[in-house]
Amino acid sequence: MSASQRTFRWLWLGQLISNLGTQCSLYGVGLWMFSRQERLADFALVALVVQLARILVVPLLGARLARWPRQAVMLVANLAGALCTLALAGLLLGGDGAAGLAPVLMLQAVAAMAEAALVLSFSTLIPLLMGGGEAMARANGLFATTDGLVVTVAPFLGAWLGGVGGLRGVLALDGLSFLVAMACVLMAPWPVVLRKPVPTPLASPGAEAPWRLMRERWEQPRLRAPLLMGSAVALVYAAVEVLFPAWVVLAFGAQRMAAVLLLGGLGYATGLVIWQGASGSGRWRWFGVAPVVQALILMGAGLQVFERMAALWFAAVWVFTAMLPLVLAGLQTLWCRSVEANDLPQVFALRYSAEWLLRLLAFALAAFAVDPLLQPALVWPGWPAWLPEALGQGPGRAMAVAMGAMGWVLMLSWLGQRRPLAALTAGRCGF
Repeated sequence: MSASQRTFRWLWLGQLISNLGTQCSLYGVGLWMFSRQERLADFALVALVVQLARILVVPLLGARLARWPRQAVMLVANLAGALCTLALAGLLLGGDGAAGLAPVLMLQAVAAMAEAALVLSFSTLIPLLMGGGEAMARANGLFATTDGLVVTVAPFLGAWLGGVGGLRGVLALDGLSFLVAMACVLMAPWPVVLRKPVPTPLASPGAEAPWRLMRERWEQPRLRAPLLMGSAVALVYAAVEVLFPAWVVLAFGAQRMAAVLLLGGLGYATGLVIWQGASGSGRWRWFGVAPVVQALILMGAGLQVFERMAALWFAAVWVFTAMLPLVLAGLQTLWCRSVEANDLPQVFALRYSAEWLLRLLAFALAAFAVDPLLQPALVWPGWPAWLPEALGQGPGRAMAVAMGAMGWVLMLSWLGQRRPLAALTAGRCGF
């Protein structure tokens, strides 16, 4: 294994641990705040502030990151996250624990900005470290685990830690994760060139330059298809992240969640093995199939008959999670192949701004639109008789039907962008 590959492995491990600790803290602190006054708005507000902080800071980082030494950026970001966790612990655990909401949200926002800096730094380092070809494709497969695996595990692990270890357990995991990630950055054998600022031909941007540069990138056809498809995937996955656990708990009971976690982990590992073992053309074929399969599974979730077939239901969970790394790694590879290395920070700033904004929208729709709108619609007496029979009206059906709608969003998005994406892979952007 080359020095660059070892550097990537160390940074990947640190990013995975750091991201997992941050997301578990988000859910754990949110649930703790909810338990104090039983106001769902407090829980939702934490997620809202975190997403907004990321969206606001990433364009500014994208405009400047190429001129900063990446090792120093990642060390500072991890240190800032650890200090935020320490301050949060002192605020929430000190005295009577009656901390105000504003300082808690401010610390969570700063920690989210630090995490955004880590994600942007690491994702734009992959082409610089791996060069291209099979090595970069495999690295993108591993990178996909830092988001997909965390999205799969963090909500449940954060809730479990909050219930078993209380707020102390959640904050201890978060603080430790930043320290471990910092150690990984220090132990990685960094190439000398990446310890120094990277020369960039771009002029120093003014106050409005990040948004202007993003508009210019949007006008480039080769970036439009990955951006549109990635945004649709972000919207659908974020909605499923909220809707699926709620559906399982309401329709089947919390005891089924353990089996879901096990199947999800096995499925994700299956998808990662497929990606790592496939050839370039094989990866494109899997990337072409995966969104369609996921869309069909989500559409099936909206039908009552799907809920009644336990064996098929569990198989669908396994298959859906197996497709996650194939979709995420495919999109990451397309981005890396479509953009020059010096332009990656600015282009990825556009990418993450769009995806995180769509995640924010998905959280808001799931929290504030499903129950007030969809649940009454399912029991409206004006529907033809066959429709309520097909969709069902039992516990959690509103969440399941909403997931079915997300399946249509994913399917239509893929059909709309399939040809432009295929053209990218057929040219210099091949897998």
